[in-house]
Amino acid sequence: MKYLFLAIRTTICCIIWAVVILQTDSLPLPNQLGPNHSADNLNNHEDNLVLSARVSEHESGRDFSLNLSRWGVGKLVSASLFPPSAATISSSNKIAYLTFDDGPSKSTSRILDILEENGVKATFFVTGKTSDYSKQMLHQIVDQGHTLGNHTYSHDYNRIYASVGAFKADVDRLNRLLEETVGVKPNILRYPGGSNNHLSWRSGGRHIMSSITREMSALGYQYFDWNVSSTDAAAVTQSKDAIVESVKGNSSGKKQIIVLMHDMDVKTTTVEALPEIIAYLKQERYQFDVLGKDSFTFQFLRQGSS
Repeated sequence: MKYLFLAIRTTICCIIWAVVILQTDSLPLPNQLGPNHSADNLNNHEDNLVLSARVSEHESGRDFSLNLSRWGVGKLVSASLFPPSAATISSSNKIAYLTFDDGPSKSTSRILDILEENGVKATFFVTGKTSDYSKQMLHQIVDQGHTLGNHTYSHDYNRIYASVGAFKADVDRLNRLLEETVGVKPNILRYPGGSNNHLSWRSGGRHIMSSITREMSALGYQYFDWNVSSTDAAAVTQSKDAIVESVKGNSSGKKQIIVLMHDMDVKTTTVEALPEIIAYLKQERYQFDVLGKDSFTFQFLRQGSS
């Protein structure tokens, strides 16, 4: 009887173990998906086949990557399989990095006023604009304690993504302008379209972004994507309420957030939404900081991967 009981128990354990293995095999591996990496938060390009997100050790000390071809074209695995830990949603040390792409523009002055009124610092990923007004705005950005990042001089996808050399030349050109204008030579950058954009394939081929990120990293640059989209690029002029709600929803459960917004003439509703966004994040007990080589990092495409 004793041996029969042992045999039954062993059989049951084997069955349970087999079920666990099958269930585990059907889920993404721990190094394939991180918390809070959902389609809404990662990228506007839903047709991506391969996406990798690199979270710096300041957030989790681990690298996460997701091969979307395993799940079908353009489909991201739901992050609900990995609910945020208590540490992730803790109210202590919550940091928001507000970022503005494509400026300076007619919107820059008002953005700076709102940031100043609220005691908030931000990061501006700027492009090559040489008007007196643009240069004045660059000075004001620096003088008010914000950070400048490189978003390429031309922001021309066909030009910058034609080759590694073409991209580097465009970045160098903007850095020369910034150094001559405000004495700043940024070592942080954001790729137009994000590090995993597919528009670059048209000019430089499928692996051009991997080659570029590898080269720019070797040159000492740190690049930043985003884990909270304001969706202000979803329309020429997105509604203010939609922008606010996107930031609220996409920041939920995250301890450190890099918020993508745009500094452009037509993005008037982004400016209108900004005070409400700041008020909400303060209510959620976020502190504000600027991006730098030692700050929290979020990257869609792991440096050097294909």
